[in-house]
Amino acid sequence: MLSRKTFIKSMGIFAGFTLFPTVNSFSQINSEKISPEKIIPKRLKKGDLIGLVTPAGVITKKQLKSTIENVEKLGFKAYYEPSILSEYGYLAGTDQERANELMHMFTNKDVDCILCARGGYGAIRILDLLDFKQIAANPKILIGYSDITAFLSSIYEKSGLVTFHGPVGISSFNHYTTESFDDILVNPKKHYKYPYQREKDSDDNPEFDFYTITEGKAEGELIGGNMSVIVSMIGSKFETDFENKLVYLEEVGEKTYKVDRMLTQLLQATNLKKASGIVLGIFSDCDVNDEPTFSLKEILTQILKPLNIPIVYGFPFGHVNTKMTIPTGILAKFNASKKTLKLMEKTVL
Repeated sequence: MLSRKTFIKSMGIFAGFTLFPTVNSFSQINSEKISPEKIIPKRLKKGDLIGLVTPAGVITKKQLKSTIENVEKLGFKAYYEPSILSEYGYLAGTDQERANELMHMFTNKDVDCILCARGGYGAIRILDLLDFKQIAANPKILIGYSDITAFLSSIYEKSGLVTFHGPVGISSFNHYTTESFDDILVNPKKHYKYPYQREKDSDDNPEFDFYTITEGKAEGELIGGNMSVIVSMIGSKFETDFENKLVYLEEVGEKTYKVDRMLTQLLQATNLKKASGIVLGIFSDCDVNDEPTFSLKEILTQILKPLNIPIVYGFPFGHVNTKMTIPTGILAKFNASKKTLKLMEKTVL
């Protein structure tokens, strides 16, 4: 692929050309991507070893103990390195320490699955330190959400390995969350339709409403995660590719106007307009603003409905207790009119 410098230099010999055709031509060349072959990881079996990592924020000893208990209640064994409790400011160790910890879990043949103990912040800082070839050569389940979004899309796009947006170690593993975890990672089916369950005690909170923004049907590979993390990767070599994808998004703790700003930036700066459909989770604590204001529902509708692609808000995932486990890279069918999402291939082998 031509570098921007080389391309512009080569175009300079055509004195009669303006800059505008040059920029357009570069965009077309730069958009031609070669995706690695998809790698579906091995399924989990009861008794398997789950490697715990903290590739972003710090955890306490109490949170580590809670994570181990959660893993054991699920029927698995927990393994971790001493670095899991490292502290470097608000990060769980230096960038190199956190990258080494994650790569150790991928290359350790005894580890069957990698569970991020928590999110926080810091994943984006170590993307350049990951060895995507080694990850592809040692495929296994990687699961987490929130800041872990940076790994989910980057690892899939750079290595081909299917990754999973789901609970972290310190999550609340209620019945729905545990069932979804098992359905996707332990007992996979070729075709799987996600059941819907509203968050407990949320009847009076419109952030948990389940509604269609734009009707229709769509199909594509799933990709997405936390919106602010995805926005933070715009313009980098890890920018998420949305073209022909079913995009899933969630957010937490952002005022409504900030949700507006992030969605607008995604539409203006990425190829989100070329997505086949958008599956929105819960934007918890985001229907908040100073008066006068728009509601969260009004903003989502204003900005996304003009795309004229199938869109639904309110699927059970995000910074909530009730969580679907969603595979990045797996083909799915989406019916916005009926508010259903169905996986069309096995998520693990």
